[in-house]
Amino acid sequence: MTKLTISIKNLREIIDLLNTIVSEAKLKLDSIGLNVKAVDSAHVAMIDIHLPREAFLEYDVEEEDELTVDVEKLKGIIKLASSSDVISMIKENERLKFKIGSISKSIPLLDNSSVVTPKIPSIYSESYVVIKKSELERGLKAAEDVSDAIKLIMKPDEFRARSASESEDSELILEKSELSDLNCGSEVKSSYPLDYLLRIVKSLSSSEELKLSFKDDYPLSIEFKPSKEGVEGLSGFFLLAPRMDH
Repeated sequence: MTKLTISIKNLREIIDLLNTIVSEAKLKLDSIGLNVKAVDSAHVAMIDIHLPREAFLEYDVEEEDELTVDVEKLKGIIKLASSSDVISMIKENERLKFKIGSISKSIPLLDNSSVVTPKIPSIYSESYVVIKKSELERGLKAAEDVSDAIKLIMKPDEFRARSASESEDSELILEKSELSDLNCGSEVKSSYPLDYLLRIVKSLSSSEELKLSFKDDYPLSIEFKPSKEGVEGLSGFFLLAPRMDH
């Protein structure tokens, strides 16, 4: 019987990340911890996250297990708790039972075959930038009413996020000295769907910095690790397909 106990804060972070792109997800549990791979229905965005067993207050899993869940239902259960609460989850008879203080609830688990775990492609680019999450979010918000696409441009000495329409334009420009890290031998650029990217960046609420890797007309990798105030041990990345605008 699988039994997990975790802080509401930690569970909320995971569910918020998943809910950015999917409404159902398969949680894989093994001796190492929790892993979730998911892709949105349009196959535009993917996520791969891992939370080590040490981040749980209780982690009782026999070898391996899978919990396929309705993410929206989990969000509803989390709303019943305060930020300082812990939540216990027990898998029993194809249901997931929750206990938060004096409240008990249960929801049906979905059929494991109903959610396919995507094969995450191996995406590699030597060019990357490490940027403050707040700076990137500010630049994306400035572009919201300009266009539905955002062009990311990386040069050896700067990073830009540009959006333009027939009547308006918006641009975030950060010199190398204003970035935490920048590795770029020659200029690379690629466009991405702005709504997806902004939604992803907003969901990374406890990450102070993000590592963006891309090359010309290539998927964008967004690596994240929460800050000291975030979920200890949580790591992962999003992949976002490019928009071919030429």
